[in-house]
Amino acid sequence: LGHNRQKNRIVTGGKGWMHALGLADAKGEILPTAQDKYRQINKYIEVLDALLKQMPDTGMAIRIADMGAGKGYLTFALYDHLANTLQRKADIVGVEFRPDLVTLCNRTAKASGLSGLHFVEGTIDGFDCSTFDVVIALHACDTATDDAIAKAIKANAGLIVVAPCCHKQIRREMEKAGGKRDNPLEFLTKYGTYVERIAEMVTDGLRGELMELHGYKVNQFEFISDTHTPKNVMITAVKQDISDKKAAALKAAIAATKAQFGIAHHALEDRLGGE
Repeated sequence: LGHNRQKNRIVTGGKGWMHALGLADAKGEILPTAQDKYRQINKYIEVLDALLKQMPDTGMAIRIADMGAGKGYLTFALYDHLANTLQRKADIVGVEFRPDLVTLCNRTAKASGLSGLHFVEGTIDGFDCSTFDVVIALHACDTATDDAIAKAIKANAGLIVVAPCCHKQIRREMEKAGGKRDNPLEFLTKYGTYVERIAEMVTDGLRGELMELHGYKVNQFEFISDTHTPKNVMITAVKQDISDKKAAALKAAIAATKAQFGIAHHALEDRLGGE
């Protein structure tokens, strides 16, 4: 009997938007083909719930930009959770470059009575998020993640949440430097598959250091099993003060890491003006 305990899900079925987006049937039952996505949504809301509760409720609507919203599964779930579970005012904008998805999501939001949720057509690089409290970018490809992080930092956002994807830029930097320096990791980097894995870790590790340098407390973790999605690392960054001593130490650590792996530049560093 214990094996069949009812799972405690934050996001439950029966939502109109779930049916409209193809997650559930007309009765509110999650479709068999959508089970992985449903687990991902629940874990995402679990993570965001804890982070958003740390942000003070001023009585004003919390403004959230979801960069590269796609079909909007996670965007809808977050708004629904904020407005209907936490009873908190929210204004969420989903940014998506595919016009058919923008139309679908806006139609679904209106039909579901989610008045503070809307979607706009555009790119991460072209969207102005200067007035937003929270910036989210999930599975933005390669340096599009850096675009989102840089925009959030420049906007002084209180919370940044990204799930990086397709780490190409640093891998190319490492491959260009191969054989031109003393590399203590050559026993690994002579194999392409390990270069890819190391490049992913170095890319995101430097992203974390750069965010810390700009006054954020950073955490990186697997937010869901890789059986559901191979791109399962999430980076969260909460705004905080930073001392001059820590800033100096971070700058030295960033420089040392770049030198060790033969990295001439990191896309996020470039977007922040090399600061």
